[in-house]
Amino acid sequence: MNGLYMARNIINMILWHPDMEITETKITYIHRRAPENLKTINGESIVRLERGFLILKEGTQIPFHRIVKITNNNKILWKK
Repeated sequence: MNGLYMARNIINMILWHPDMEITETKITYIHRRAPENLKTINGESIVRLERGFLILKEGTQIPFHRIVKITNNNKILWKK
């Protein structure tokens, strides 16, 4: 399974898992205008998952292939 589907599946699991809280999730992704080209967001800013994108409250669309790390409760769940 490639990285695009792994990142999406991990985030989807966090959203639906009874023992996990999306508020404890941090997602780091490639953002070309950010320091070191990386930006980290809190999981609570996620509105929904679409086929190839993560949609945030302010309307930002993050392509799954740009996600490089997902943590929950300070534990790395997935890293590219």
